[in-house]
Amino acid sequence: MGSKVKKLLGVLLFLVLVNAGLFSLATIRLTSFWVSWSFIHVAVLIFSAIHIFSVSAQEKLMFAFSESALATYYLIVETVAGFVLMLNFALVPFAAFVAQAVLLLAFVCAYFILKRVNGKIGEREQARNADLKNFRYVLEVMQDVQNQVSYTAPYKKVVEHAYDAISGSPMRSIPEVYGIEQSIVDLIVQLKQEVMAENEEVINNICKDIENKAAERNSRIQLSR
Repeated sequence: MGSKVKKLLGVLLFLVLVNAGLFSLATIRLTSFWVSWSFIHVAVLIFSAIHIFSVSAQEKLMFAFSESALATYYLIVETVAGFVLMLNFALVPFAAFVAQAVLLLAFVCAYFILKRVNGKIGEREQARNADLKNFRYVLEVMQDVQNQVSYTAPYKKVVEHAYDAISGSPMRSIPEVYGIEQSIVDLIVQLKQEVMAENEEVINNICKDIENKAAERNSRIQLSR
């Protein structure tokens, strides 16, 4: 059974439980009952459309908030609000309608704002990945670390040698070395933290690892020619 089918069955089960609760609590079904019933089902449809049919197309972006999570929160809030308004505003259907309409409007606004923010995050990550593949990003990050090292630091020359190993590498990249480039970035991030902490021994070891990774990258690029 596919994942989408399982999710759809889960949504149908949720609808059955919600309707059972709604119809059991409201023995007299006034206008406010049908207002809440309608908004809850709209929330379920929105949740289903995003979580079942769109979530697979969403990219896993760093620092991005999931659109499916937003739809889940809206469904939970709307379901609770629908029950509360149905029971406490049975004779005031207009108030129940306005309250749930505001919830729906707030979700729609939040959803489109989130889409825009996630789109910008996606563009930045794509640009970063493109720079990484050209090896320019790696060089820029290493240069930032080198600039943070003071002139009197005993490990200054070691960091400079690591920078030279990277700057002497070809800017052109190939798919076979993408993993090595990412490893170099991870080492540089770690190096930056150790430079701030002034851990000389650890800095020396990381710089050696960076030089070895740069040499491995160079050899793989040369073999691919």
